[in-house]
Amino acid sequence: MPNAPQLLDFVTLEGLLAYGNRLAQRAPDERVDWPAVRACSLPSQLSRVKAATDAIAALVQQAPKGFPDAEAYRSARQTVVDTACGGDPVVFFAAWNRLLAEGALQPLLRAPIGSVLKPTHRRPVAIVPRAQLTPQLAEGRIVLDLGDDRFWLLPRDLADRTLLFTMRHGVSRVESKTHRVGRRLANELDPERGVPRAEAVGAALARMVGVVGRQLDFLNLSNYLDPGKFLHFISRSPNTRQLFERVAAGLAGGERVVPEPAYAHPLESSDFGWVTGMEKTAEAQELAAALGVEVPAAKRLIKDPLYCYPGGHSFFDLYVDVIDGLHRLGQAHPGTVACLYTHSSTLRALMIYLDPRPFHEAFTEFSDYKESQDNVVLLTFEKGRLSGYSTAVGLSQREKAARETWITVERVRKDRVTLKPRQIKRIVALVSGGDFAGAGAALKELRVTGNRLGLKVHFVRHGFLGLANNWIATVTEDDTRGMSSVASSPIGSSRFEDFKDETVQQAAMRNLEPYLEDGALVVLGGDGSLRGARAIFEGFGVQVVGLPGTIDNNIEGTTSLGYHSAVALADQSIESLKATSAAMGTVFFVEVMGAGSGHLALACAYQARAEGLLVNEHPDPDAYIDDVILGTLKQTLGVPNKSHLFVVAERTPHRHHSDGGVHGLVPYVAGAMAQWPPRQGRSGCYAPTQATKATILGHTLRGAPPTPEDKAIAQHVAYEAVHRLVERPDEVVGCMLAYRERAVIEAIPLHAVAPKQFDWELFARMHGSEPSGNLR
Repeated sequence: MPNAPQLLDFVTLEGLLAYGNRLAQRAPDERVDWPAVRACSLPSQLSRVKAATDAIAALVQQAPKGFPDAEAYRSARQTVVDTACGGDPVVFFAAWNRLLAEGALQPLLRAPIGSVLKPTHRRPVAIVPRAQLTPQLAEGRIVLDLGDDRFWLLPRDLADRTLLFTMRHGVSRVESKTHRVGRRLANELDPERGVPRAEAVGAALARMVGVVGRQLDFLNLSNYLDPGKFLHFISRSPNTRQLFERVAAGLAGGERVVPEPAYAHPLESSDFGWVTGMEKTAEAQELAAALGVEVPAAKRLIKDPLYCYPGGHSFFDLYVDVIDGLHRLGQAHPGTVACLYTHSSTLRALMIYLDPRPFHEAFTEFSDYKESQDNVVLLTFEKGRLSGYSTAVGLSQREKAARETWITVERVRKDRVTLKPRQIKRIVALVSGGDFAGAGAALKELRVTGNRLGLKVHFVRHGFLGLANNWIATVTEDDTRGMSSVASSPIGSSRFEDFKDETVQQAAMRNLEPYLEDGALVVLGGDGSLRGARAIFEGFGVQVVGLPGTIDNNIEGTTSLGYHSAVALADQSIESLKATSAAMGTVFFVEVMGAGSGHLALACAYQARAEGLLVNEHPDPDAYIDDVILGTLKQTLGVPNKSHLFVVAERTPHRHHSDGGVHGLVPYVAGAMAQWPPRQGRSGCYAPTQATKATILGHTLRGAPPTPEDKAIAQHVAYEAVHRLVERPDEVVGCMLAYRERAVIEAIPLHAVAPKQFDWELFARMHGSEPSGNLR
C-alpha cells in the first residue's frame, strides 16, 4: 500500500527567513502596494522566531474555542505579528510556515470562526427543466433563466432574504494563470479578451433577470426583478470596476439607471505580499533554492491552504474573510438583490464552502480554478444561512470544459488502479452511514460469489469506525446464514465524522493494510460514505468499489439499496393512517426521513395518493403550506369518508418552527382551521370535530424489512462487483456500481457521483398540473 502523504520535513526556519528577506528586498513595482519592510538582521530574526512560534501555537490552541467573527481572528493573528514578531512579517512568515510543515496548524481548518464553519444542513435549490415548469409552480415566484433550458425558482418575497449574484472579472492584463496577482496589484481587464468577456457576463446576467417574461411567454410570466434596484459591490482592483461597468451596461436597457457600486472588503483577492507580480514558476524556483529541494517539493508547500505568503496571508485567511464577510453583507441588506464583482479566488472560496465535503477535500477538488470555469455563483442569504448554486450562464463553454475535465480525471483514476485481472485474492466489505434494508443480501452475495471464485471475504463491523478500531473478521458460510432477510445492516453501520481527519484515516489504513495486498475494499452506503471511499482511494491508493445504499435514493443514475423497502413500510403506515383519517376526519401530517432530499417523501406521497407533499426542494414552503395545504383542506374537509393526509420531509424549513418538518405545522394548521366557519349540512346538524395530528415515521424506515426488489438489487450489484474485480478491475476500482435494471449495471467513477435531481414532473402530476405536450 502506498505510504501516507509525506510531511514537509524539508522546511527549515533558516531557509524560510532567507527566502522571505530576499523577496522583501525586491525592486518596487509602481503597480503594487508593497507591504512595509522592517530592516532586521538574521540573528535578530532568529531570536524572535521562538517567541513567534509559541504565540502562533497559542493562537492555534485557542482555535477549538472559536472566534466570534473574521475580524476577531484577523486581530488575534495581527497581534502575534505586532508583539511576538516585533512587527516583522518575515519572522511571522517563517514561524507560521514551519508550524505548517509540522502539521501543527490543522486545528484552524475546523475552528468555529463566526459563520465560516460549513453548514450541516443545506436547502436544496429548486432548479426546474423547462419541460417540468408549470404555471402553478412558477406563479408568484422569482424565475431566473440559467440557460440550457433550466430555471431557478425562488420565493417571490425577498423580505427576509438577500439574493446575491457573484461574478468574477474575465482575463486581465496580468494573468493569474501565470503570475501572482492578488489584491496588491492594480490590475485591469485585457482589452482584447477581458473586456468582451465582461460584456458577455453583462449580457448573460441581463438575460437571466431581464427577459424571463419573453422566454417563458407560454406561462404569461412577468419580469420579477428590477435591475434598477440592484445593489452593486466591487473590490479595490480596477478590473472589478470595469466588470461592473460592462454588466451595468447590459442591465441598463432603455432609460434604466444602475446605481454606483460600493466597496466591500470580502470581495478582495488573496494577499500575496512581496510575491505579488511574480511569475509562479520563478516563485517556486526561488523557494526551492532557499529550502534546498526540487521545485515540485516547494510547490507542495505553496499549494497548502494554510501556506502564508511573505508579507501576505494564506488562502485560509482569505476563505475566512470571504465567507464571514458575505454572511455580513447578506445580513446587512435584507430584501435586496446585490451584484458582487470579485476575483477567481473569492469564487473558489465560495465553491469550497458550498461543497458538502470537508474543507481540505473540497480545497483539493477546486485547487485549479481556471479562467474558463463558471463565472457566476448564485447565492441566497436567509435565516442566517448562506446557500448557493454555481452555474455557468453560457459564458464558459461548460460542456467542453466538463468533457475535458472528465477525460483528465478518468485518466488519473485508471492510473490509481493497481489490481490486475485474476489477481485479487480477498475482499473486505463494510456498511457506512445511515443503515438501510438490503445490506444483508448484498453482504451475503459478496461472501457467496467471492468464495465460489476462490476469494477470502472479510467484514468490518460498524463501517469506517470499525476500520479505525480494527474490527475486521473473516466471514464463513455460518456467519451469513439468513443474512439476506435481516432488516438494516447485520454487521452494523455508523456515522463516523472523525474519519475526515487525516490522522484517523492513517490509523484505519494501518489496520486495513494486511488485507489489501491483492485485495479490494467494498463500501456500501450513501453519498457521504462514497466520499469516504473516494478519499481513501485517491489519498491512499486503496482499491475500492462503492455500492449505493441509502433510503433517501438521492444518488444520480442509480436506485439505492433500502429505498424500495422504506417506501413499502411507509406505505403500510400511511394507508393505516388514511383509514383512520377517513373514519374520524383527522388531518394527518406524516413526516418521513430525507433531510435535504425529497425523493423518498415524493415516492411515499405519490404511491399513497396523499393530498399534499412538503419538501425542501420546493422554492417556497411557506406559500405551499398556505396555498396548497390549507387551500386543499378548505375544499375537502367535511366530505364523507374522505381522508386528509399530507407527507412532509424532515427538516423542510418553514416559518412556524426553527426545526422545520412537522414541528410547528400542526398547531398552525389547526389554528387556521379553527378560524373557518363550521361546516354544517343543515340546521340542527353538528359538525364533526376536526383533529390535526403529526406522525413521525423516522428511523422505522431505516429498519424496514427488505423487500424482494431490494434483495434482488443487492444481489445483482454485489455479484457484479465481485466478478468485475476479478475480471476487469480497471473498469470498477474507484467507481460506484449503479443499478438501473438487471441487465444494466453501470460503473460510475466516484469522482462523478452526483446528487439526484428532484422529479418535478412527478411532483406536478401528483398535483394535477403536469405540463402539456406543447411545452416539450
